[in-house]
Amino acid sequence: MFKIRKIYDDTSVANKDAINQVLAIMRKQFPNAMPEDFEKIPSQLHDPMQYKYRSILFVAQDSRDRVRGFAMLLHMPDLGITYLEMISAAPGKTGGGIGGVLYERIREEALSLGSKGLFFECSVDDSALIGDPELLKKNAARLRFYERHGVFPVINNEYASPVNPGDEDLYYLMYDSLGSAQPLRRKLVRNVVRAILERKYGDLFDKAHIESLAETFRDDPARLRPPKYHRKQPVCKLPGESGKNAIALIVNESHSIYHVRDRGYVEAPVRVSVIMQELDKTALFKRINPDKTPDSLLKKVHDPEYVDYLRRACKLLPPREVHIPDYFPDTQYKKAAKGF
Repeated sequence: MFKIRKIYDDTSVANKDAINQVLAIMRKQFPNAMPEDFEKIPSQLHDPMQYKYRSILFVAQDSRDRVRGFAMLLHMPDLGITYLEMISAAPGKTGGGIGGVLYERIREEALSLGSKGLFFECSVDDSALIGDPELLKKNAARLRFYERHGVFPVINNEYASPVNPGDEDLYYLMYDSLGSAQPLRRKLVRNVVRAILERKYGDLFDKAHIESLAETFRDDPARLRPPKYHRKQPVCKLPGESGKNAIALIVNESHSIYHVRDRGYVEAPVRVSVIMQELDKTALFKRINPDKTPDSLLKKVHDPEYVDYLRRACKLLPPREVHIPDYFPDTQYKKAAKGF
């Protein structure tokens, strides 16, 4: 079992420890990465102005707070998009489902931010561009993973062109529509390409090269590569796309009992209906009717003697008479229980 936690900064001891574990995973999983790629992680979390994007680090931690996987999401509010910079399971944890859970969590976050789409890069799987069979196999496995989630490369462009002759470190631009049926417009994808190359690789490409590369995206709307590895329906569904992955929401309609006419409002039940109106707009939740809870379960949560006391007290109340306590009973209820 593990939990996924969001990290916005490197100020607390817990966050620093998690970030150090992430850096250790990066060094093992990305041995060819530049040292500055590791060094900038803490600074980009607390200094979005420097990088022109807000960074959110997601860590999957076990019960002992050991990081088993991570993902870095970049939010570019000026474009209304999100960009997945990195995602990786810890060494020895790949294929265990952590990557899939992290990616689903990233998609949910992108949706909650009102993103027009989730973009990222993925190594190419074209044998005409990759001569190393092992590298080609690894790249194909990554593309296969994303296809299972309904995500494909944007095609008919030169984004995956080599910077230097013989360069095989090439990437497709990937696009996740986040369940939207809206087409990917050429203007948006060109702006995304400019932003990625300027903000992430500005030290490698000059503005003229960036502009010429963005101009190679000519299709409007942009086209995505047809499925290559999976012909079935994608397995990843956002809340709202399918009832299967919607968040279960239980609302007790009897909350109105807290409106005591002869005492005024103990609580404000109207708050529940207002909250529900806003939640219904998101399509993220699925209403589930509450079940009647047997005493056997109640007594596992509450003191059995306290449950029995309330049962006996309610039976002794006159019909239609309501008693509302002004405080939460404590251990003294046992003394009062002797009177029943």
